[in-house]
Amino acid sequence: MRFRKYLVRSWLSWSLVFTGIAYATWQNMGAFDWTLFGFIYTLGALFVMNPLKRRHLHFTFHEMFVFMTFFLYGLVPALVMGQLLLLTFQARSFTKKVGRRRFLHFYPLNTLIEAMILLVPGLVYLRLGGEIGASVHLLEQGVALLAFFATLYLVLGFSFVLSRFLIGERIPLPIMWRLLRFDWLVVSLELLFTMVAIEAYQLFGYVGLMGTFFVLSLLKMSLSKATETEETQTKIDQIERLKEQLYRVDSEPLLIEKFWNGIREIVEVERGWIQVNREGVRTFYDMTGRVDHGIPDAYTLERHRDASEPYFLYDSLHEWHPELLAHQSELHHSALGIQPVYSPTNAVSFMVSTTANGAYEEALAVELHRLLKTLSWSLERIDERDRLQHESLTDPLTGLPNQRALRRWTKERMNDVASYPLSVFLIDLDHFKSVNDTYGHAFGDEVLIEAGALFTRLVRGGDLVTRYGGEEFVFVFPRMNEMSALLTAEKIRQALKAHPFGTEGVRLQVTASIGIETIHEFDELDTVLRNADRAMYVGAKFNGRDRVAHYRDTSTERIQ
Repeated sequence: MRFRKYLVRSWLSWSLVFTGIAYATWQNMGAFDWTLFGFIYTLGALFVMNPLKRRHLHFTFHEMFVFMTFFLYGLVPALVMGQLLLLTFQARSFTKKVGRRRFLHFYPLNTLIEAMILLVPGLVYLRLGGEIGASVHLLEQGVALLAFFATLYLVLGFSFVLSRFLIGERIPLPIMWRLLRFDWLVVSLELLFTMVAIEAYQLFGYVGLMGTFFVLSLLKMSLSKATETEETQTKIDQIERLKEQLYRVDSEPLLIEKFWNGIREIVEVERGWIQVNREGVRTFYDMTGRVDHGIPDAYTLERHRDASEPYFLYDSLHEWHPELLAHQSELHHSALGIQPVYSPTNAVSFMVSTTANGAYEEALAVELHRLLKTLSWSLERIDERDRLQHESLTDPLTGLPNQRALRRWTKERMNDVASYPLSVFLIDLDHFKSVNDTYGHAFGDEVLIEAGALFTRLVRGGDLVTRYGGEEFVFVFPRMNEMSALLTAEKIRQALKAHPFGTEGVRLQVTASIGIETIHEFDELDTVLRNADRAMYVGAKFNGRDRVAHYRDTSTERIQ
């Protein structure tokens, strides 16, 4: 196991803390006021069930209830309170697999940090003569309380170092500094409300505690809205704009490129992929937009797909699914994966990751899931457009390009000087009307289909074979001179004549007359076809059929 050393360190630390707290609790059972202790725990449990999140860190505000217990009853009850509230917080996501993995790796660390946050400042406070008890007034504690504050801030800073040692957590320094400042703000508010709550309890009893709890709840709500920062909203707006851009793209490669360009501007990403699954035919795209080979992570996501979780967030490498973790070639802590999003014609899934911890937010995950739906719909629209375009450019009987495709394709080649010399063949199957009259049109159609397939096999990859109409076919050969054209046409004529058409019951020999025109500079396609047609009729048909003729040998000047 890759993180065995971290697990051993974490759980060894936990066992020491747990043993110490359990022993101290047993020795100080009399210090507990169980009624008040239970009431404070209930209020704290309500807070930890709805934490405030910054990156991968959760701010529960439960330390106020721990501090309150400390100043009222001492270290041991406060340590127990902290551990109970921590366990309550960790257990809230225990029903999910990622929650259980998070518990396995993070609970020991959180246990140690929880104990340190109270134990070290608490001992300093008591050492400097700070008072505790039901009648304590914190504002009167002076230097002891200030030392408690200062030590607490130092321990919070040390907790980031401890997290790297115990679980290998990696947080960029600028981000760590922002998180630490926010942590200090939260703890300062908790200490302030601890003082208010103790005074309120001394004056109004449980009602005073309830009032303080209510005010802190309102403050937490306002902070929660504040942490939904303008930056997050800006990213959501960027996603909305990216959706609009994706709707307008009519090319799949350009669509994927625009998607990745947008994602890079919205979230931290060092590695990522998209999978498009069209009825079992999978296409993978990496972050450059290139088509990639099969990506194991995509298959893992599909095997372990949970319909109730359309996306998943990993804040630390320890939370990753074991199979995903096994595929990692480098240590990426944060990951965001979108489970396959389905449309009638495709299923699209997506995953990004980066080395930093806590790089992805829940709010952005929701929006990116919607963005992937937009990508899926855009792909469906492009596929439908391509299908219609293909049908408009394809002969429905033979599957070859039709006249419209011939004109479009040839126009592009004629505008490219690298295509010259360019040769065009017009091929007409000899006596084909008699084939239809003798064997029927269904048999004739089969001959056309088989001839089209044969012709396609006989040409180069950069050449074009089209069905021009009826029993006529047009071939276009870029970079082919007169001599090569004659040799190629003769090869095609002989292959057609030697090919057995029909079934075992009916065998038929088919021949063709072939006319050729070769041009060395731009000319109108209609002119080229007219010349090839003249060569085919004058040079081949009129001379007995089943032969090849070039227009240069059948032009008016030559005939005269």
